[in-house]
Amino acid sequence: MKFKCEEVEQLSLTLENRPGILADLCAHLSDRRINIRAITVLDNTDPGTVRLVVDQPKAAQEVLSEAGVAYTSDRCLALRMPNNPGGFAGMAHILSLAGINIDYIYASGLAGTGAALGIFHVSDLERALALEWES
Repeated sequence: MKFKCEEVEQLSLTLENRPGILADLCAHLSDRRINIRAITVLDNTDPGTVRLVVDQPKAAQEVLSEAGVAYTSDRCLALRMPNNPGGFAGMAHILSLAGINIDYIYASGLAGTGAALGIFHVSDLERALALEWES
């Protein structure tokens, strides 16, 4: 199976760790018709860290700035891979052969598609994007 990869912009936010704060943020993004493609909340105490990939990063940055939410932006690899035993192993093997480290990942299976979507922060994004993504 051929993996599908693309470069994406990830936003990392620092939020107060309390009920409703994430719901409010997601509502602000939704009000501007910004779709969240991937999200993870790190198990910190207070404040918490949220990483997300959206379909309109510049518009999301405006929303965050207007709401007074601190954020940083980083480039990551979005990779659609097989959602079966060995799917992740094949992807990790391709990166390891190229000498590219996976700094962190968040991923989930896409129901009914046989695929999973992973957001990867890697040591060399340009090289990762140029790889032959065949399993």
